[in-house]
Formats: sequence, structure tokens, C-alpha cells
Amino acid sequence: MVRSMFAGVAGLRAHQSKMDVIGNNIANVNTWGFKAGSMSFKDAMYQNSSSGSGGNTEAGGIGAVNANQVGYGVTTGAITYDFSTGSMAPSASGLDCMIDGTGFFIVGPMLASPLSLSGEDAVKSSGLYLSRVGKFKVDPNGYLTDDSGSYVYGFTYNQTEKKYDTATLSPLKLPSKADLASEASKQKSDNVAAALKALNDANNAYNTQNSAFAAAKDAYITAQKNYDTARATEGIDAQETLTKNNKAAMETAYTAWQSDLTNAAKMTAYYTASDAYEEANYKLIQMNAKLQAPKALAGFTPSTIINQYYTEYKTALNTYRSAVEATDPDAYKLLKEDLDKKQADWQTAQNKLSVLEDDSLLSKRDALKVKVDTESAKLSAASVTVDKAKASLEAAQKAASKTEQDNSKADDSLGEFSSYAIQRDGTIQGTTSGGVSMVIGKIALGSVQNTGGLEKESGYYYTPGASSGNVSVFEAGGSEGRIMGNYLEMAKVDLATEMTDMITTQRGFQANSKIITVTDQMLEELVNMKR
Repeated sequence: MVRSMFAGVAGLRAHQSKMDVIGNNIANVNTWGFKAGSMSFKDAMYQNSSSGSGGNTEAGGIGAVNANQVGYGVTTGAITYDFSTGSMAPSASGLDCMIDGTGFFIVGPMLASPLSLSGEDAVKSSGLYLSRVGKFKVDPNGYLTDDSGSYVYGFTYNQTEKKYDTATLSPLKLPSKADLASEASKQKSDNVAAALKALNDANNAYNTQNSAFAAAKDAYITAQKNYDTARATEGIDAQETLTKNNKAAMETAYTAWQSDLTNAAKMTAYYTASDAYEEANYKLIQMNAKLQAPKALAGFTPSTIINQYYTEYKTALNTYRSAVEATDPDAYKLLKEDLDKKQADWQTAQNKLSVLEDDSLLSKRDALKVKVDTESAKLSAASVTVDKAKASLEAAQKAASKTEQDNSKADDSLGEFSSYAIQRDGTIQGTTSGGVSMVIGKIALGSVQNTGGLEKESGYYYTPGASSGNVSVFEAGGSEGRIMGNYLEMAKVDLATEMTDMITTQRGFQANSKIITVTDQMLEELVNMKR
């Protein structure tokens, strides 16, 4: 009977332990990089009240009998942690970062010398910790540390050879002012060289464009001369004047006729002026066709058909004008239809002669004019580019001169950076107030074969346990994880799950306490049998 009380006590202890895990998870719901734990149960030892037997098939024998076992409650099975990546929380600090993957930051106390990675368990035996929290800062000595003061380990950067030392791990430290001065001089010198090259390129581009503009302009002048010569040869200017005058005379005659529609003389004067304008305009169209539609003009065979269209139209028009509709309406209608057809044929001829053909003198001249305008715009843009390149070169030279003056005061004290940026491969880039960028180093990441074998230390540190395996060191950006700058990893805690587990744990604790109460009542009944 007492065994049931022991089982209840074991149940209370086990559920209290699980509540401790749940409480720890909820307490750390806002802890950077925290990994929630989960506890499982397993039943405790058993006592046999009777042993089992295999049975006897001989005469008089009995069959098999199962063993009877009574358990002594429950105990802790395992406490495991969820090491998957938590949610991302933006941060304004350039040195804050998180790991998007399964890796760990390597942090810890200052070692006597750089840690060689040639051994299999170099990190495991070094006393360094693993961490998932990338809340970093620069201490007064210029070292990169976390907010608990541990140094951040990574690969140092050789400023002269421009490469990382990936064979050893060292605490990352800011370069000296002398190193900054050397890098600043190199960058400013490179800026001057780049600005000078840009100016030379701009000058070359301007000269090339100037030649193209001059060639386009010469070609346009030649085309304009050819066009003007052809116009003079055809007498187009005089014909345009004649057409303009005839049009004005036609409009004057029309106005006079409209003021006195019964005046036959004014009507005749208008018809005469209209015929003169149409004839002059048609002749002008034929002249212009030689300059803008020579192929269309040559397409009229025989050439006399051009004037024939006009003659037939005029004949039909005069016939229609002289007819009287009241005398013979049907004949008058036929005359109108014939006039419409002849006028349409004449209008078609005018439309064909009015197109602008690609190979004509006018088209060539206009195309070359467009090219001159285009090349002129390009030349203006090239000139602006040259001016900007000159200004950039002057600014680069002044900046280089000032940098050399400032570098004369540089010493071996720590360099000063106004901002930092951490790239996905772990590279830390610092930028001075003068705009000089410099690589500080590269954050290293560690990986273990069995994350469940890691043991938690105070704060957010882990140490490799006996079952975790060796710690492998690698550069970020690969399959083990990339580093996200300006972000911190939020706690991997699901409050809904924790609250649910809290309810079931509470009920389990309550049920186990009931076992003790009932067992006590049974013992009381047993004692009270003797009155």
C-alpha cells in the first residue's frame, strides 16, 4: 500500500520538474537566442510480486504464467531543446547580428595565443563557449565582445596581403590608426586614379562625339545644298508664291460671290480663280514630288497620265457646272457621279505624289537634320560628363591631400569607426567619419554533430558535452548558416504550447497528489480497524 504513496511522490517530483522547465521557458520568452526545453517522462523501477513461468506440456503440468510487476512511479526521461532558428528582430546597431542556420558563435575568455584549428577537438578543449546571441560591441581595448564581456573569436584579416587567416581563431580587434592611415592613403590614391581615368575616358568620349557631330553636320549641309539646288532648278519657290497668290484670289472671289449669290459674273470669277488655284497647286505638288516622291512620280506611265487626271477632272467639273438639274435630273445625276469619279482619281494621284519616300532628297535632308540634333544632344551630355569628371578629380585630389596631412598624426593607438556592417559571410566592415572603409575581420561559426549534447552555462552560453561530438569551425555563408547583420534572434518559445503544457502538467500534479491523499485514507482505515 505504501508503494502507491511512493509512486504519487515520484509523480509529484516529476511533474514539478516539468513545471520548472515550462516556467524557465516562459520566463525567457524575451531572451535573445533562447532555446525552449521540453521534458519527457519514463516509468521508474518495478518490483515483481510473482515471477512468470514458461509452462509444462508434460502430463500433469500447467501452462505458462506471466510475471506480476508493481511500479514505483515515474521519473525524468529526457530534457531536450529546440535549436531551430528563431524569428528575426531588427536592430539599429551595426554590430548586432544573428545566425540563420544551425551554427554557433564562438566566444570566451582571452587565450594566451591564437587557437590553432589543426586538432580535431581544438575548440572543445580550449575553454571557449558556443553562443547563439550576436549582440556585440567594441570594448575600450578595441576587441569585439558580447554584452557579457566575452571576446568574439574569428579569422583575422591581413591588411597587407588582403586575406584571412583561417588556420587559427583569434579575438577580433579593431585595426590601429596607423593601419587606418595606410588604408586611407591607398583608398584615396585609388580614388584619384579612378577619377583621372574617368576624366580621360570622358575627354576621349567627348572628342569622339565631337567628330561624330561634325560629320553629321557636314552631311546635313551637303544634303541641304542638294535640296536647295533642286528646288531652284524646279522653280518651286516661284510656284509656291503663285499658288499662294492664286489661293488668296480664290478666297477673295469666293467671299464676293457669297455676298451676292445671284450675281453670275461673281460666280464665274470665283470658278476662274478656283481653277487657277487648283492648277497651280497641282503643278506645285508635281514639282515637290521630284524632291520627295520620285519613285511615285516615275510610277505614272505614261507620264502624261498625271495631267490627264486633272484634265478629265476639269472637263467633268465644267460640264457639271454648266448643266441644269431641273432640265434633266437623271442626266444631271450621271454628271455628278462622273465628276465624283474623276475627282477621286485626281485626288488619288495627288496623294501618291505627296508621300515622303525614304530615298528622296527631302527625306535624306530631314533624316540628317534629326541626326545633327541627336549628335548635338550627345555632345552636350559628353560635355557635362567631362565637367563632372573634372570636379570629381579635383575633389579626390583635395581629399587625398587632406588624408596625407591627417595621416602624419597616425600612431599605433586604436582606430575609430563611425559605423559598422556585418556581411552574410561574417565579414565585419568598419567605416570612418572620413568615409574610409576597412575590413576588421570575419566572425567564425562553430558546429557540433549533436546539439542535444550541448550543456548550458550561465547566461546564453553552451559548452560541448561528452555526447556532443567535436566542434567544427567554418566560415559563414554555407550550409551551416549565414550571418544576418542588423538582426537579433528572438527566443524560440511558443507561448501557446507552453500554456497548454502548463495545464496538463498541473492536472497531472493534481492527480498524483490525489494518490497520496487516497493512500493516506486507506492507511487511516487500516489503523482504525482496532477500536
